[in-house]
Amino acid sequence: MCTSLVFGVLTTRLLLGTVGVENYALYSLLIAFPALLSFTDLGAGAVVVNSIATSEDPNNDPMLSAQLTSVGRILVGFAAVTMFINILLLLSGSWSHLLGSSGKIPGADVAAFLCLSIFACAVPVGIWVRILLGLRKNHLIILLQGLMSPLNFVFVWAILGLSNEGHAELLAVSSYLASFIVGLIGLAIAGRMTPKLLRRALHDVPRPVTVPGTRVMDVGWPMLAQLLATPIAMASQRYVLAHFGNSNDVAQYSVAAQVFFAFNALITAAGVSLWPRFARQRSKGTIKHGPGWLSAIFATGIVCATAVIWVFGDELFGFTSNGEVSVRAPTIFAFGAMVVCAAILYPLGMFIMDKPGIRFQVVPALT
Repeated sequence: MCTSLVFGVLTTRLLLGTVGVENYALYSLLIAFPALLSFTDLGAGAVVVNSIATSEDPNNDPMLSAQLTSVGRILVGFAAVTMFINILLLLSGSWSHLLGSSGKIPGADVAAFLCLSIFACAVPVGIWVRILLGLRKNHLIILLQGLMSPLNFVFVWAILGLSNEGHAELLAVSSYLASFIVGLIGLAIAGRMTPKLLRRALHDVPRPVTVPGTRVMDVGWPMLAQLLATPIAMASQRYVLAHFGNSNDVAQYSVAAQVFFAFNALITAAGVSLWPRFARQRSKGTIKHGPGWLSAIFATGIVCATAVIWVFGDELFGFTSNGEVSVRAPTIFAFGAMVVCAAILYPLGMFIMDKPGIRFQVVPALT
């Protein structure tokens, strides 16, 4: 996670020092698409995580195989629908409108189309995260996802060098290429750990008639409510700024987000690792206490981190933006408050990720 933060800061500094605020604002909008579309499995992946976490032999579990096949079909279907909408947005010229003021940059619509095309190709590959999470290999997920930032930095540096700054609008493609490469590596590792399970699912996904799959959306629908709530509440913020603010507003938000979303990712990684642990303890009846103390520790850590960022904010954000963007104190405190809320939520939310618990969280999440 530290590697992601460092290379994220270096990438931001490189971009702002080379292509300027307007192109950086476009870049920050384009790389936010995955967060806005985080519901690729429609919530059904929760079934796979819980089943793998509680299965004694995931490789030879017929019910788990059927569940993974069903989730795989949902992922393929989501990718196909995403690509269809992507083509419509390009042909109708709607991409330029959706990107707000950044959509006026020449080639912005083509860049958005390319980014979403690579994203659509990577959607089915994303099943590796659910498999490794269920296997309680969250440390491998973190290590692999930590490769994205360094790869993205290298790709951005290469594009700037090769294009001589002539195609700055295409820089966001580098983030999607890095994510896709990491996804392929993750899928290969998941295949090594559960060879029979993954091979059987890959064989059965394109055969819906002969291999009908099984019910997964009884958990998927309530989980989808939570997956929709997060992008509506958080990932859409910079798009609101793009329409009601200007490029400097988007740049200020994105520079601050580069730091605070790294902390949020750390909280997410630590919190999600609790999910399969609690699921397994629940299935064995060994849970003895709730995770309130973990929430307190997480929140205290973020409060301290926010205070440090406030004290050294001018130096930190001055370096990050190469002196191009100033981040005000209210922005720092607002981001800090948001991540503190996430820090309190994650341990509590992961504690109730069984079927009744997921259903219970629907109304609070949507609210």
